[in-house]
Amino acid sequence: MIMALAVSAVLLSGCKGIELENKAEQIEEYTREQAMILIVNERNRYENVYSEGIWGLSAEDGKTFDRTVIESVKDFMEHIKLLCMMAEERGISLSSSERELIKEMTDAYMDSLSKADLEYIGCTREDVLKIYTDYFTACRLAADLTSSADTAISDSEVKVIKIMQIATDDEKKAKAILKKLKIDRSEFNSLASRYSEADQIELTLKKGSGNGLMEKTAFSLDEGQISNILAIGGMYYIIKVTDGYDQEATMQRKEGIRTALDTLAFNEVVKPFESEHTIVFFEKFWNEISFQEANDSEIDCFFDIYKKITG
Repeated sequence: MIMALAVSAVLLSGCKGIELENKAEQIEEYTREQAMILIVNERNRYENVYSEGIWGLSAEDGKTFDRTVIESVKDFMEHIKLLCMMAEERGISLSSSERELIKEMTDAYMDSLSKADLEYIGCTREDVLKIYTDYFTACRLAADLTSSADTAISDSEVKVIKIMQIATDDEKKAKAILKKLKIDRSEFNSLASRYSEADQIELTLKKGSGNGLMEKTAFSLDEGQISNILAIGGMYYIIKVTDGYDQEATMQRKEGIRTALDTLAFNEVVKPFESEHTIVFFEKFWNEISFQEANDSEIDCFFDIYKKITG
């Protein structure tokens, strides 16, 4: 779905009419042209993958897919506006170097627009600058809120390894197999293929995932080592560690846990603020936009440009 801040997957603003609960201030909504920058980005991104035929499909709630995407963008932009309001209240302001980056993004985006893109979106350079500024501010707030979170995670805490297993419900057979393996451990693959009653011979284990005796034993073995017989749930297992440190899987798991911790830290601050400041866009254009109309717009690089320039 729509791209968002790495810490929360909630972020995908404008000009008048936002209502604030428990707040006297009035904040301007985004204009149609400003909203179209992100709406068209998502439209083209989906079409590039699934073709324009996707817009006629209906979701379980009966909405066509174009309505689902447009409403997702609306929710996203409402959240950007909320975070910009919070950033202002917390005294967060962008530095001159950050504003230069935003100008660079704006120039890159404008240079990427074709004539067809401009006709369909209708945006000016000032519109693009506004959206990049607000998105940058929201991201900056998120970074500030999570920078102090304790997300230090060691590889040993989230380590991922790979094993092979031989499983049988016959203890005598398990003992006979283990005896053969003690003579020649290289026979493990062939013996597993021949005798194992498990659906899978190769398994991936994650440290701390609750696999009990199997996990405890596997993580106590070095790569290439073979266990003794493990009696688990009426079955008898012999395992061999084939990869004592799956680096790619471990890094992915670590990143997932770090993101979850960042999200928790982010929500602990944002949710109370959000409960006091409800932002809803009421401009009619949100309900009037449809992707059924043919056009030649192809631009889908708004977030790619942001990512490239911010690193």
